[in-house]
Amino acid sequence: MGDLSPHFSSWEFACNHCGYRVGPTPALLDALERLRGEVGRPLAIVSGDRCVAYNRRVGGIPRSQHLHGRAADIPGSYATVAQAKRAGFHGVGLKSGRVTHVDVTPGRGFFTFDE
Repeated sequence: MGDLSPHFSSWEFACNHCGYRVGPTPALLDALERLRGEVGRPLAIVSGDRCVAYNRRVGGIPRSQHLHGRAADIPGSYATVAQAKRAGFHGVGLKSGRVTHVDVTPGRGFFTFDE
């Protein structure tokens, strides 16, 4: 049981570099819970919030949603794009074939990308 929701805890979203935390936003947390329900198995957060320095170090874009608590990276083969879309994510991207970026960017239609 998590301290943020039934399945997620705050420590999972802390910056991998310094522990910085700004999120997750309620929209991100809700979408992650829906995705977990859609897939039917536990979901690990590979990367949640990021400080500016860590975001730069990992090649994140300057306005990354990770800086605002609206994005998470999850294991690459965890869910399909269709499942992520049904869960309420606005953006889904495959990063290096190892992880999948999901975000709840406000004001955007659904989009996908590959890095």
